Amino acid sequence: MFSEPKSPPEPESPPSPVPSNPTTTTTDDDDVFHNRETFFENYNQMNKSFKIFVYPTPKSHPFANVLLPVSSDPGGNYASESFFKKSLAKSHFLTTNPSDADFFFLPFSIAAMRHDRRIGVGGLQNFVRDYVVNVSKEYPYWNRSGGADHFYVACHSIGKIAMDKAVEVRVNAVQVVCSSNYFVSGYVAHKDVSLPQIWPRQGDPPKVEPSKR
Repeated sequence: MFSEPKSPPEPESPPSPVPSNPTTTTTDDDDVFHNRETFFENYNQMNKSFKIFVYPTPKSHPFANVLLPVSSDPGGNYASESFFKKSLAKSHFLTTNPSDADFFFLPFSIAAMRHDRRIGVGGLQNFVRDYVVNVSKEYPYWNRSGGADHFYVACHSIGKIAMDKAVEVRVNAVQVVCSSNYFVSGYVAHKDVSLPQIWPRQGDPPKVEPSKR
């Protein structure tokens, strides 16, 4: 004899929603990205622990003028590049132990290379390529990240073509560029950062009304 078919089981009732706490509210200030206390806590920690290693260059190096900070006061409309290197050289972020470094600085100066007759505009790409090749052979740090934890500074607009023969630098390394370079094709918004451009002038600044500038 065939047994009578069983009726399908009744569907289970959905679980009761968890009651919300009427005393808890969510505001933009609770968001970690907008919480001042969280920001300053992280910033203070970064300010204490963040370290940068600069690839060393002896003063006797034939291109010390390109790789070392300038000794004089920077001038001209690309002075930001030189001021950055001078400030970094005296910064508490520097470390002489690369094992402690979070980032590695490639100290070549685009503006200095442009004005060096041995390099010039036509030799920028070869210089950058050869410098990175030498660094990758002498130190292990470039190869372990492909340059992703390295950065360089470029305020001159010619810097946008300086990496054409060093693809890993252009794609992986962080560009610290002046704001006038924001919209060049090589700027990657999620990776690169801007550096305020300054132009030191002699004497007192002119007093000209904004409407007449």
